[in-house]
Amino acid sequence: MKIRIINYLIVLLISIGTIYCADNKSNQQNVSPKIESLQDTYNTKFYYIKNFKDEEICIKYIFDFTKKEKGWIVILTNKDDVFFDDGIPYYKDRVSQIFSFFRHRESLENKGITVNFLENKSISFIKKKENNQTFLSSDFETLTVNTVQNFLDYAEKDESKKETENYTYILYNKDNQEKMKLKYHDKGAWFEVEIL
Repeated sequence: MKIRIINYLIVLLISIGTIYCADNKSNQQNVSPKIESLQDTYNTKFYYIKNFKDEEICIKYIFDFTKKEKGWIVILTNKDDVFFDDGIPYYKDRVSQIFSFFRHRESLENKGITVNFLENKSISFIKKKENNQTFLSSDFETLTVNTVQNFLDYAEKDESKKETENYTYILYNKDNQEKMKLKYHDKGAWFEVEIL
């Protein structure tokens, strides 16, 4: 009888432990990203994004956040990638993604954006140009850091944006869904980003 009760208690404890671990893991996976201020230097605002995952919801969250913040912005996915000494940032060996938005001091006008300092895997785009727009599509389902960086790189190198006052690049996934848009102004001098 004692052995039965002990076995029953062991099974009960294992069951409770399994349920707790599964629930805890589920809660961790459903944690939303959150951006926190880390440090302002004389020309850059540094932020840290908690719970970053290389997926569309986090990337959209970052780009939406930067629409409200003026100036040069750096968003770290690992706050230990940089340390500050007397207001000067020093980067350590990076093992995490860093998002950099290059702008004039009190401006929302993007001059350049870098979102992938780690490994850039080339993506092939199918291109179509029409009336001050370039439509790009590729074989991906959802945005990742690598996809975004390849799209930004293509638009940066392309000279079409310099031929007219305003020019737009639109990125489509393999299901022909519009995922991202870059709107260049002043013959390519600056651009806005929209993640759909």
